[in-house]
Amino acid sequence: MLENGFYKITQEFVELIRQLGGTYKDAKDRPVFFCFEDKYTKGLYWAIPTSDRHTNRPALYRISNCFPITDKYIEGEYISKGQHLILANKTEIEVIRRKLARIIFDENKNPNKYEQHITAIKEYLSKELNEDIA
Repeated sequence: MLENGFYKITQEFVELIRQLGGTYKDAKDRPVFFCFEDKYTKGLYWAIPTSDRHTNRPALYRISNCFPITDKYIEGEYISKGQHLILANKTEIEVIRRKLARIIFDENKNPNKYEQHITAIKEYLSKELNEDIA
C-alpha cells in the first residue's frame, strides 16, 4: 500500500470489527485513507474512514474512527477519474497525522475507548501477523 493513498476494505474486515465488539458504520463502500505503517508492528497500517458529507473538500476524514489494518483486509485501490486516489497536499497530511497520533495516544491510555475498539483490532491483527511469520 502507498502512504496517503485511498483504499477499499473488505467486508470481512467490517465483520471482524463487529466480532471484536466494535462498531463500523459505513454501508456505502467509501474509501479509507491509508495514513502510515505502525512504528512498532511491521505490516500493520493505520487507516481513517472517509465521509461524503458535503463540504468544500473532496473528503472528510473521520479520524476518531481510525483503525489498524493489514494488507489481508484491503480489497483494492480506490479509483477516481481512472487513477488511484492519492492525497498530495502536504499540509493536510501533516494535520491528519497529528490528529491521528492524538487518537492513538488516547487509545493507548484508554483501551477500546472508541466505538470501533482499536485495541482489540490491533491485538487481533498483531497476532495474525505473528502467526503468518511463524
